Amino acid sequence: MSTQLVSTSPAFSRLLSKSIDYAGLFPPASLPLSEALEMFRRYLNGRESWIIASIVLPIDRLTEAAGFLPETPFRLTAIFRRNDDSNLWLSCLKEDCEHLRAFLSAHPQVAIQALEIPLPKSGDAGATAKRVAELVPLVNGYRVFLELPLGDGPEELAAMIAALERHRLALWGLKMRMGGTVSGAFPAASTVADVLATVRDHRVPIKFTAGLHHPLRHWDNDIGVHMHGFINVLMAAMFAYACRLPSKNIETILADEQSKNFVFSGNVARWLDLPIRTELIEDLRRLIVGFGSCSVDEPLHDLRALGWVE
Repeated sequence: MSTQLVSTSPAFSRLLSKSIDYAGLFPPASLPLSEALEMFRRYLNGRESWIIASIVLPIDRLTEAAGFLPETPFRLTAIFRRNDDSNLWLSCLKEDCEHLRAFLSAHPQVAIQALEIPLPKSGDAGATAKRVAELVPLVNGYRVFLELPLGDGPEELAAMIAALERHRLALWGLKMRMGGTVSGAFPAASTVADVLATVRDHRVPIKFTAGLHHPLRHWDNDIGVHMHGFINVLMAAMFAYACRLPSKNIETILADEQSKNFVFSGNVARWLDLPIRTELIEDLRRLIVGFGSCSVDEPLHDLRALGWVE
């Protein structure tokens, strides 16, 4: 049974349906593997199922996970190992691909939602393009999200996008890290806005990870930083496309901490006086895919407190 929406707003439902990749293994939850998989099983069979897209597991823990997997069909987001040694990166990648193929063959109830692949530190845009080219024969045909190394900027992003376009990799996109356990892991709203404008201009799919525990942007005393809100991020991305907003306007939506400015009524979602209809939200969700979260209860608790979910 799916959670029913208080407003019965199709626009809100489409915005968040199947939007969370459950990542209970990762900080700050950092659950033991057995507990994370049991929690995922509970979500799949519970009222939370409407918002769950997949479970996020590292490829090097799939063998360990096998004994705890649900018997019912489910979707997996598989994370490849991070390796910043450019000489070892490709061989490590090939090992992960072989391990993944063997795992999927042994577990037919598992379907791949996406592969998330951290690119190694490159030092220049040319190396970024080279890494994308090396990936093509190994994982083409899957939905792939590439994560640029921390510190890479617009040049590396542009090189990645150019490589995706060159190889006609329409299913491939960008995985953007939105936070972590220290303040320096949280990108500025202006940085996020620039990235959203860039992927919009090239129609590159994007998904988000880390730091999106709450619907709205807010100050976190424990970490000492403004944390991004997943409603802010998803709505900013939607309006970036729908209204062709420049970066400065996208940043304003990302920075808005007032729930009253986000309204979901019937087939229309609004931010202030900007509307977007259900049909366009549904279409854009193919490009604005969702976000990884180590908690599902926490986001839903906040949505209930705001009156947006029962």
